[in-house]
Amino acid sequence: MLNTTLANLYEKDLRILIDEVTQFKSEDNLWKTVGSIKNPAGNLALHITGGLNHFFGAALANTGYVRNRDQEFSKKGVGKMTWWPGSSRSFP
Repeated sequence: MLNTTLANLYEKDLRILIDEVTQFKSEDNLWKTVGSIKNPAGNLALHITGGLNHFFGAALANTGYVRNRDQEFSKKGVGKMTWWPGSSRSFP
């Protein structure tokens, strides 16, 4: 029961993240910062997915995923249809 509850919570929050990313009308805007904002939305999405891939993939499922945290914050211009590493279909 706890596994199902946790899976449902993670899925709900991932769908919210996907919805937030897809609401950017221009992919260029994913990589812009304004004022005191230091990290654009695109890098935050990469950071969240990197953490999830590391935890669920490498730590729990032993997938061999190797996280590159520095790249999560330095990479720019990743298309919103490809930001989910290892996924052939990013937005269900």
